[in-house]
This record gives sequence, structure tokens and C-alpha cells, in this order.
Amino acid sequence: MTPDPIGSSTTAHTRGTARVAVIGAGPVGVGLVERLLANAPLLTPGRPVEIVLVDPYPAGPGRIWREGQSPLMRMNSFAKDVTLFPGEAVRCDGPAHPGPSLAAWAAATATGLLPPVDPRLRTDLRETGPDSFATRRLQGAYLSWFLGELTRAAPPEVRVTVREGRAVALTGGPNGVQRVRLADGSSLDAHTVVLALGHLDARPRGEEAAAAEFAAEHGLTYLPPGFVAETDLSVVPPGADVLVRGMGLAFFDLMALLTQGRGGRFTRDGGGDLRYVPSGREPRLLVGSRRGLPYRCKPTHRLALEPEPKPRYFTEAAAELLAGPETLDFRRDIWPIIRKDLSHAYYRELFAADPHNTTVPWLEFEERHAVATPEEVDRLVAAAVPDPARRFDLDALRAPLRHAVFGSADTFGAHFTALLEHELRRCADPARSADTAVYRALLLFFEQLPRLRARLDARSQAEELDGTWLSLFNLVASGPPAFRVEELLALCRAGVVRPLGSAMRVRLDRSAGRYRAAGANHPGEAAAAVLVDARVPGPTVTGTADPLLASLHATGAATEETLSDPATGYRTSTGRIAVDGRGRLVGADGRAHPALFALGWNTSLRGARAFAIPGTNAAAFRHADLVARAVLTGLPAN
Repeated sequence: MTPDPIGSSTTAHTRGTARVAVIGAGPVGVGLVERLLANAPLLTPGRPVEIVLVDPYPAGPGRIWREGQSPLMRMNSFAKDVTLFPGEAVRCDGPAHPGPSLAAWAAATATGLLPPVDPRLRTDLRETGPDSFATRRLQGAYLSWFLGELTRAAPPEVRVTVREGRAVALTGGPNGVQRVRLADGSSLDAHTVVLALGHLDARPRGEEAAAAEFAAEHGLTYLPPGFVAETDLSVVPPGADVLVRGMGLAFFDLMALLTQGRGGRFTRDGGGDLRYVPSGREPRLLVGSRRGLPYRCKPTHRLALEPEPKPRYFTEAAAELLAGPETLDFRRDIWPIIRKDLSHAYYRELFAADPHNTTVPWLEFEERHAVATPEEVDRLVAAAVPDPARRFDLDALRAPLRHAVFGSADTFGAHFTALLEHELRRCADPARSADTAVYRALLLFFEQLPRLRARLDARSQAEELDGTWLSLFNLVASGPPAFRVEELLALCRAGVVRPLGSAMRVRLDRSAGRYRAAGANHPGEAAAAVLVDARVPGPTVTGTADPLLASLHATGAATEETLSDPATGYRTSTGRIAVDGRGRLVGADGRAHPALFALGWNTSLRGARAFAIPGTNAAAFRHADLVARAVLTGLPAN
């Protein structure tokens, strides 16, 4: 097939048109389109520009949010906390573009103020309020509407088109033109190409590859890390024992599809407790993880006090650290400040929402807390908050099962369900609003910590900022909705889910031809012919299953980010696509390519969330603006 050249009559205005190909038409890709359209009149006034979105999945929803998936698949954020529009709070060089959140869009669509959605989504729309967790397919409709609005309101000299297909290779042509080859044999020429690839599949490696080979040898079933919503779960037999490694969001997707998705249903008993009515077609899920429990429920409390606009101690301390010449160590220089700030946020709200569990006035506590060492804080809290259950215990939060040892799986299971019950009560108790205050404080750090990245030593960046810190953030801020935890509790009571505990380990029993798993909290092992790694793949360039990224790596055009410290010899690869400060791909020769860019969570820019909370200075918007402006200013002269 012949290539689609720049200036062809079917795809461009004139031969002088500049073309930008955006590979990936999900949230990252359409977010970049919004920034390109917002900045084009300022940076390329009057210049004809064509933006081509390339994706095998529907433009807007992309792979993850497409509208054909099960309504059991829910978002993990409140509808009021999701926006695609960069508002006035975003600190970037491009213009702001305010617009409705998912919740506001749903309300306006339901009342007829905005165009209607597919009739199959009417129930989803009707059930979506500000504090609800919308279906993913409804979020896909929001994305489709957003892209439609962008296209309709594009400046007259800028055109947005969609090319349906999978990009598999990219080569440089004459005069700096980039040629994108698609899986169907066609190709597309562009002056600039931006990779907005989002979450990608990865080839099994290490213990995953060993588990897959073991399954092939013994006729077992192994489902590697991936996207549960598109996994063929028919290979999981009804009534089978299934070992599940992981208790994050992918686990809850799996849980829903293998229970409700197979005809089971939840109902309330006379006392109001949720019960599961089985269909007889569900398997039994034997589940464990490193922590042994799901993340904390998404906080829903109404705060007694308005959240503080910035951390109490960190802002000033960070300025002092940045002013100094020394390389920073996260655990030594930054972690103590974070811990103290989270403690301050927690107790500030606790003293207001639950004063009966405190013994001193807040102002006295705050004054002493501000100057206290970590040891002095512990003594201060012990005196001011007599009930240990009301204190902020970061160690217990991160490892609630670290000292839990039981004599049998049944006694541990009873403890596990008691912990779930406690978590649900805590989530619903207005006096526990200090948990939500910690969540809000963590969001502030999520915006501020990246400023210190360049000053951290390599180990701190890889193991602490991207490791310990991010794990804590996810634990508090990325947990499941409470209704999912309640469903898990009902499934445990029904015997459909059995917890294995923390520090879960899986071994390959070659003599019996079975997978075996155990946790750290009770003796014994569980055996099964099915093993599921319930998580999405991490970022990887060398192990990617995406043909385009793999080909770019093979030619040296794309590399993995490597963090190293010559003084200590520390060196590690993060798996992320290496880009420079403007988002340009860094090749094997160490140079940034002037016409190839990458954007998103899996790049060294670390874009974070696909969506933003309204009214925040979200990294997703700032990074999209930065890359969009670099793309536009780098286009060849007309």
C-alpha cells in the first residue's frame, strides 16, 4: 500500500500543512490534542496543522475506557473528582480551558443540556452523581464527547482526524519526515510523532515466564498481568480453586467478573448486611498479596475543617533543601518532613471532628507538635490522644498484618473478615474524617514532590520516591470504593473468597503438577490448577509487547530510563521511556530526537493519573502543555 504523504488531498488542507501524528487516542492522546489546539493560535498563528490520532481502539475512550465493556467495571475515583479540562489552577504557559467534570457532564447530559449518550448507557448516566463511582464505559462516553467538542471548536487552520489502526513501526524519511507504518500495511507521514501509548502489555519474564511455562508443561491455566476486562475468563472453570496474586484494583475487577459476571448477585439480609447469592458457576478465589489486605477504602468523610492549601511544614523545608548544594537522600532529608506533615493533617482534623478523644486544646498540641522530634511527637500523641485506635499509626497502615500469626486458615480468615468490617465502619464513621484529611494532604505532596526529584540520589529516586512513597500514596488514595470492600466481605462469608495472607509466595510443585501458595499469617499451603496475577504490567521498554515501542527500542530510537550514582555504583532501570525535559525521545546515543516525543505515566516525565481532580495543578495537564508547546515550536518552517 502507498504511504499517506503530507499534503495529500484527502488528509490535509494544503501541501504546506504541518502534520502531527499522535500514537494513542485514549485520555493521554486526547489530552495532548486539547493542549495542541489551545496553543496553536499562539505559537503557529495561521499555519495549517493537521493532528492525526492513530489507535486501533475508539478515539477518546481508547483501550481502557471503551464503551462496549461490562457495566461491572467501575472507575476508582468519584465522578466529581474527574475532569479532562485544564482549569485556572493549572500553572502552565498555555491558556486555561475550563469545562465540566465527569459529574457535571453527566448531570447536564441527563437533563438534556448536552447531547444524549448511547441508549445502553442511560442507566449508567442516571446512577452517576458527584459522589458515585461511574462505570468505565460512561467515562468512555465522556471522553468521546470531549474529543467531539475539541474537534468542533478547533481553530480554523487546525484539523483533527482519526486513523484507525495499530502503529507497528516508525522510520525517518527524507527532510526529517517520519513515516508511521500500520499493521494493515499502510503508512502515514508526519513532521512530528508523539507516543501517547498509555498502559501496554508486557512479555512474561522471570517468575511470570516460569509460571506460564509450568502451565504449558502440566496442562494448567495461568493468566499473566494484564487488563482483566478484556481477558478471556472462560478458561477459569466453575467451582475451581484459583490462586490470585494481588489485591489491588485488578483483583476487584476479576472478583466482579467471576461472581456477578457469572450470574451471582448481592442482596441485603434482614439486618442490612450484604450477602452473596451464588449462581453455581463461580470459582473459589484464594487470594493474597504483599500486604495481605486491600488498600484502604476510598475516603468519603465530610471534613470538619477546610483542607489546608499547602503542607504545614514541607513547603518551607523544600525551599531550604533546594537552596542547598547537597544531593538529597529521601529517607534522611524528606521522609521525616512528610511523616510530620501527615501527622499534622491527621490531628488537626481529629481535634476538630472528635474532640472527646483528645485531652489538650488543639493550639497547645499544634505548638508542641511543630517543634517536636519524632520521639517527642510519639510522647505528645500518647498523652493527648489516649486511645491508641484513634492515633495516626503509619506502620500499622502500611503493614496491618505484620504481627498477625494464627494457627489455621480458618482463624486467620475470621481475623481477615473482622478487619474488613472494621475498615467499612471506619469509612462510614464521621468521627474518622482525619483519614480523609490525610488523603487530601497526600494529594498536595503528589504535586510538590516531583520538584525535588532532580536533587535526589539515584537510589532515593528509584526505591523511595517511586517505591516507598508511591506505595503509601496508592494505599491511601487509590483504594477501592467501599462497596467493593463490602462485596469482598460478603464473598468471604459465602466461602467464594478465601484470604491467604500477607507476603504471599507461590511455588511450582512439579511432583503434583500444581501451583501452591502460602502467606505469612498461618501455616499450610493452598494448591490449584489456576493461577492469576491480578495486576497491570509495570512500565517496560525492553520487555514490551507493543510492536511499535519494541521496534523503536530495537533501532535505538527509544531507550529505558536508567538511574545511576557513580559514587556508589548504584544503577537501575526504571522501565520507563526515556525522554528529555521537553518530552523528546532520548535514543541509545544519548541524544534527544527533535521530532519524536512521548508523554504519559510510563515515560521519565511520570505523568501520573490519566485524569485530574478539578481545581488542582495536575501534572497530567502541565506535562501535556509542555509537550504540546515543544511540538508546535519544533514544527518545520512553512
